[in-house]
Amino acid sequence: MKTSTGYKIWQIVYPIGIYYVVSSLAYFVLTLFLGEDTQTYMVRQMFCSAVTIPAIQSFYMQDKHTEEIVYGKRTFSMNPCFLRMAGITAVAMALLGFAVNNLIAMTGLTGVSAGFERANTAFFGGMVLYELLGSCLLIPVAEELIFRGVVFKRLKLYIGAVPAMIFSALIFGIMHVNLVQCLYAAVLGLGLALFYEKTNLFCIPVIGHIAANLVAVARAETGIFDFAFYPNVSGIVVTFVAAACAGVLLYRVWKMPEWEDMQNKQ
Repeated sequence: MKTSTGYKIWQIVYPIGIYYVVSSLAYFVLTLFLGEDTQTYMVRQMFCSAVTIPAIQSFYMQDKHTEEIVYGKRTFSMNPCFLRMAGITAVAMALLGFAVNNLIAMTGLTGVSAGFERANTAFFGGMVLYELLGSCLLIPVAEELIFRGVVFKRLKLYIGAVPAMIFSALIFGIMHVNLVQCLYAAVLGLGLALFYEKTNLFCIPVIGHIAANLVAVARAETGIFDFAFYPNVSGIVVTFVAAACAGVLLYRVWKMPEWEDMQNKQ
Protein backbone atom coordinates (compact mmCIF):
# COMPACT_ATOMS: atom_id res chain seq x y z
CA MET A 1 0.00 0.00 0.00
CA LYS A 2 1.12 3.51 -0.74
CA THR A 3 0.52 4.53 2.86
CA SER A 4 2.80 1.83 4.31
CA THR A 5 5.84 2.77 6.36
CA GLY A 6 8.13 1.19 3.79
CA TYR A 7 6.64 3.28 1.02
CA LYS A 8 7.03 6.46 3.05
CA ILE A 9 10.67 5.69 3.81
CA TRP A 10 11.25 4.95 0.13
CA GLN A 11 9.74 8.31 -0.82
CA ILE A 12 12.41 10.00 1.35
CA VAL A 13 15.38 7.79 0.50
CA TYR A 14 14.82 7.52 -3.26
CA PRO A 15 15.26 11.24 -4.12
CA ILE A 16 18.32 11.47 -1.85
CA GLY A 17 19.78 8.44 -3.62
CA ILE A 18 19.17 10.01 -7.03
CA TYR A 19 20.76 13.24 -5.83
CA TYR A 20 23.95 11.55 -4.67
CA VAL A 21 24.24 9.10 -7.56
CA VAL A 22 23.93 11.88 -10.14
CA SER A 23 26.25 14.14 -8.14
CA SER A 24 28.86 11.41 -7.63
CA LEU A 25 28.85 10.38 -11.27
CA ALA A 26 29.22 13.99 -12.40
CA TYR A 27 32.06 14.52 -9.92
CA PHE A 28 33.82 11.34 -11.05
CA VAL A 29 33.58 12.23 -14.74
CA LEU A 30 34.84 15.77 -14.22
CA THR A 31 37.69 14.53 -12.01
CA LEU A 32 38.88 12.40 -14.92
CA PHE A 33 39.32 15.58 -16.97
CA LEU A 34 40.38 18.11 -14.31
CA GLY A 35 42.15 15.90 -11.79
CA GLU A 36 41.87 16.15 -8.01
CA ASP A 37 43.67 19.45 -7.58
CA THR A 38 42.16 21.71 -4.89
CA GLN A 39 42.19 24.56 -7.42
CA THR A 40 39.49 22.78 -9.42
CA TYR A 41 37.47 21.40 -6.50
CA MET A 42 34.85 24.13 -6.55
CA VAL A 43 34.56 23.90 -10.34
CA ARG A 44 33.70 20.23 -9.92
CA GLN A 45 31.21 21.06 -7.17
CA MET A 46 29.59 23.71 -9.36
CA PHE A 47 29.22 21.23 -12.20
CA CYS A 48 27.74 18.59 -9.88
CA SER A 49 25.20 21.05 -8.49
CA ALA A 50 24.27 22.26 -11.98
CA VAL A 51 23.64 18.66 -13.05
CA THR A 52 21.68 17.62 -9.95
CA ILE A 53 19.34 20.63 -9.94
CA PRO A 54 17.26 19.47 -12.95
CA ALA A 55 17.38 15.87 -11.67
CA ILE A 56 15.85 16.85 -8.33
CA GLN A 57 13.59 19.55 -9.71
CA SER A 58 11.32 16.90 -11.19
CA PHE A 59 10.58 15.57 -7.67
CA TYR A 60 10.03 19.08 -6.35
CA MET A 61 7.70 20.10 -9.18
CA GLN A 62 5.72 16.88 -8.85
CA ASP A 63 5.17 17.48 -5.14
CA LYS A 64 4.36 21.14 -5.73
CA HIS A 65 1.78 20.24 -8.38
CA THR A 66 0.10 17.80 -5.98
CA GLU A 67 0.09 20.42 -3.23
CA GLU A 68 -1.51 22.97 -5.55
CA ILE A 69 -4.25 20.51 -6.47
CA VAL A 70 -5.09 19.96 -2.80
CA TYR A 71 -4.60 23.47 -1.38
CA GLY A 72 -4.81 25.66 -4.45
CA LYS A 73 -2.12 27.65 -6.22
CA ARG A 74 -0.41 30.33 -4.18
CA THR A 75 0.26 33.70 -5.74
CA PHE A 76 3.66 35.27 -5.31
CA SER A 77 4.46 38.96 -5.32
CA MET A 78 7.60 40.80 -4.34
CA ASN A 79 5.76 43.05 -1.88
CA PRO A 80 7.11 44.64 1.31
CA CYS A 81 6.09 41.57 3.33
CA PHE A 82 8.23 39.29 1.16
CA LEU A 83 11.17 41.69 1.12
CA ARG A 84 11.04 41.98 4.91
CA MET A 85 10.97 38.21 5.32
CA ALA A 86 13.84 37.79 2.85
CA GLY A 87 15.87 40.31 4.84
CA ILE A 88 15.08 38.63 8.16
CA THR A 89 16.01 35.25 6.72
CA ALA A 90 19.34 36.49 5.35
CA VAL A 91 20.33 38.22 8.59
CA ALA A 92 19.18 35.39 10.87
CA MET A 93 20.93 32.65 8.91
CA ALA A 94 24.10 34.70 8.45
CA LEU A 95 24.26 35.31 12.21
CA LEU A 96 23.41 31.70 13.01
CA GLY A 97 26.08 30.34 10.67
CA PHE A 98 28.61 32.82 12.08
CA ALA A 99 27.85 31.79 15.67
CA VAL A 100 27.80 28.04 15.02
CA ASN A 101 31.12 28.19 13.17
CA ASN A 102 32.65 30.04 16.10
CA LEU A 103 31.29 27.62 18.69
CA ILE A 104 32.54 24.59 16.76
CA ALA A 105 35.99 26.19 16.39
CA MET A 106 36.10 26.98 20.12
CA THR A 107 35.54 23.31 20.99
CA GLY A 108 38.62 22.32 19.01
CA LEU A 109 36.70 19.92 16.75
CA THR A 110 38.01 21.59 13.61
CA GLY A 111 41.55 20.61 14.56
CA VAL A 112 40.83 16.93 15.14
CA SER A 113 38.54 16.28 12.17
CA ALA A 114 40.72 15.20 9.26
CA GLY A 115 37.70 15.10 6.99
CA PHE A 116 36.85 18.69 7.76
CA GLU A 117 40.44 19.83 7.23
CA ARG A 118 40.51 18.23 3.78
CA ALA A 119 37.10 19.59 2.83
CA ASN A 120 37.90 23.08 4.10
CA THR A 121 41.20 23.21 2.24
CA ALA A 122 39.57 22.10 -0.99
CA PHE A 123 36.51 24.30 -0.54
CA PHE A 124 38.52 27.50 -0.24
CA GLY A 125 41.49 26.47 -2.37
CA GLY A 126 40.34 27.87 -5.71
CA MET A 127 39.39 31.22 -7.21
CA VAL A 128 37.07 33.43 -5.18
CA LEU A 129 34.76 33.76 -8.18
CA TYR A 130 34.25 30.00 -8.25
CA GLU A 131 33.61 29.96 -4.50
CA LEU A 132 30.94 32.63 -4.90
CA LEU A 133 29.25 30.96 -7.86
CA GLY A 134 29.44 27.53 -6.26
CA SER A 135 28.89 27.92 -2.53
CA CYS A 136 26.78 31.08 -2.77
CA LEU A 137 24.53 30.15 -5.69
CA LEU A 138 24.52 26.67 -7.24
CA ILE A 139 25.14 24.60 -4.11
CA PRO A 140 22.45 26.39 -2.03
CA VAL A 141 19.87 25.92 -4.78
CA ALA A 142 20.71 22.23 -5.23
CA GLU A 143 20.79 21.45 -1.51
CA GLU A 144 17.61 23.37 -0.76
CA LEU A 145 15.80 21.57 -3.57
CA ILE A 146 16.56 18.15 -2.14
CA PHE A 147 16.66 18.73 1.62
CA ARG A 148 13.95 21.35 2.10
CA GLY A 149 11.99 21.24 -1.16
CA VAL A 150 11.64 17.45 -1.26
CA VAL A 151 12.81 15.75 1.97
CA PHE A 152 11.32 18.23 4.46
CA LYS A 153 8.05 18.61 2.59
CA ARG A 154 7.56 14.85 2.29
CA LEU A 155 8.49 14.23 5.92
CA LYS A 156 5.99 16.91 6.92
CA LEU A 157 3.21 14.95 5.22
CA TYR A 158 4.14 11.79 7.10
CA ILE A 159 5.15 12.97 10.61
CA GLY A 160 4.15 16.63 10.95
CA ALA A 161 5.99 19.93 10.66
CA VAL A 162 8.17 20.02 13.78
CA PRO A 163 9.44 16.41 13.59
CA ALA A 164 10.04 16.96 9.86
CA MET A 165 12.12 20.05 10.58
CA ILE A 166 14.25 18.08 13.06
CA PHE A 167 14.70 14.94 10.98
CA SER A 168 15.35 16.78 7.71
CA ALA A 169 18.00 18.85 9.49
CA LEU A 170 19.62 15.69 10.87
CA ILE A 171 19.64 14.10 7.42
CA PHE A 172 21.12 17.28 5.97
CA GLY A 173 23.86 17.17 8.60
CA ILE A 174 24.64 13.47 8.23
CA MET A 175 24.99 13.83 4.48
CA HIS A 176 27.91 16.22 5.02
CA VAL A 177 29.87 13.18 6.29
CA ASN A 178 32.45 14.69 8.69
CA LEU A 179 31.52 15.67 12.26
CA VAL A 180 32.22 19.41 11.99
CA GLN A 181 30.18 19.95 8.84
CA CYS A 182 27.51 17.60 10.17
CA LEU A 183 26.95 19.75 13.27
CA TYR A 184 27.04 22.99 11.31
CA ALA A 185 24.69 21.77 8.58
CA ALA A 186 22.22 20.23 11.06
CA VAL A 187 21.81 23.49 12.99
CA LEU A 188 21.47 25.57 9.83
CA GLY A 189 19.13 22.98 8.33
CA LEU A 190 16.79 23.42 11.28
CA GLY A 191 16.67 27.18 10.77
CA LEU A 192 16.19 26.88 7.02
CA ALA A 193 13.35 24.40 7.49
CA LEU A 194 11.68 26.82 9.91
CA PHE A 195 11.70 29.62 7.36
CA TYR A 196 10.38 27.29 4.66
CA GLU A 197 7.63 26.02 6.94
CA LYS A 198 6.47 29.53 7.85
CA THR A 199 6.44 30.90 4.29
CA ASN A 200 6.15 27.89 1.96
CA LEU A 201 8.32 29.87 -0.46
CA PHE A 202 11.30 27.91 -1.78
CA CYS A 203 13.32 31.06 -2.45
CA ILE A 204 13.31 31.98 1.25
CA PRO A 205 15.53 29.13 2.54
CA VAL A 206 17.68 29.56 -0.57
CA ILE A 207 18.27 33.20 0.44
CA GLY A 208 19.15 32.10 3.97
CA HIS A 209 21.53 29.42 2.72
CA ILE A 210 23.25 31.88 0.40
CA ALA A 211 23.64 34.41 3.22
CA ALA A 212 25.23 31.86 5.57
CA ASN A 213 27.63 30.62 2.91
CA LEU A 214 28.49 34.15 1.82
CA VAL A 215 29.57 35.02 5.36
CA ALA A 216 31.68 31.84 5.52
CA VAL A 217 33.40 32.67 2.21
CA ALA A 218 34.01 36.28 3.25
CA ARG A 219 35.57 35.17 6.54
CA ALA A 220 37.77 32.57 4.86
CA GLU A 221 39.03 34.95 2.19
CA THR A 222 39.51 38.09 4.29
CA GLY A 223 40.22 36.77 7.78
CA ILE A 224 37.59 39.12 9.19
CA PHE A 225 36.38 38.13 12.67
CA ASP A 226 39.00 35.38 12.92
CA PHE A 227 39.41 36.33 16.58
CA ALA A 228 35.89 34.98 17.19
CA PHE A 229 37.12 31.43 16.52
CA TYR A 230 38.97 31.45 19.85
CA PRO A 231 37.50 31.14 23.37
CA ASN A 232 38.75 34.52 24.55
CA VAL A 233 36.59 37.34 25.92
CA SER A 234 36.09 39.13 22.60
CA GLY A 235 35.36 35.90 20.73
CA ILE A 236 32.85 34.71 23.31
CA VAL A 237 31.08 38.08 23.46
CA VAL A 238 30.77 38.44 19.68
CA THR A 239 29.59 34.85 19.33
CA PHE A 240 27.04 35.25 22.13
CA VAL A 241 25.64 38.44 20.60
CA ALA A 242 25.36 36.83 17.15
CA ALA A 243 23.70 33.71 18.57
CA ALA A 244 21.30 35.78 20.69
CA CYS A 245 20.29 37.98 17.76
CA ALA A 246 19.77 34.93 15.54
CA GLY A 247 17.74 33.28 18.28
CA VAL A 248 15.47 36.31 18.68
CA LEU A 249 14.83 36.49 14.93
CA LEU A 250 14.11 32.76 14.70
CA TYR A 251 11.76 32.93 17.67
CA ARG A 252 9.87 35.84 16.14
CA VAL A 253 9.51 33.93 12.90
CA TRP A 254 8.29 30.88 14.82
CA LYS A 255 5.62 33.01 16.51
CA MET A 256 4.56 34.99 13.46
CA PRO A 257 1.04 34.55 12.03
CA GLU A 258 0.27 32.48 8.97
CA TRP A 259 1.97 33.71 5.81
CA GLU A 260 -1.31 34.19 3.96
CA ASP A 261 -2.63 36.42 6.77
CA MET A 262 0.51 38.56 6.62
CA GLN A 263 0.22 38.83 2.84
CA ASN A 264 -3.42 39.87 3.06
CA LYS A 265 -2.53 42.74 5.35
CA GLN A 266 -0.33 44.32 2.67
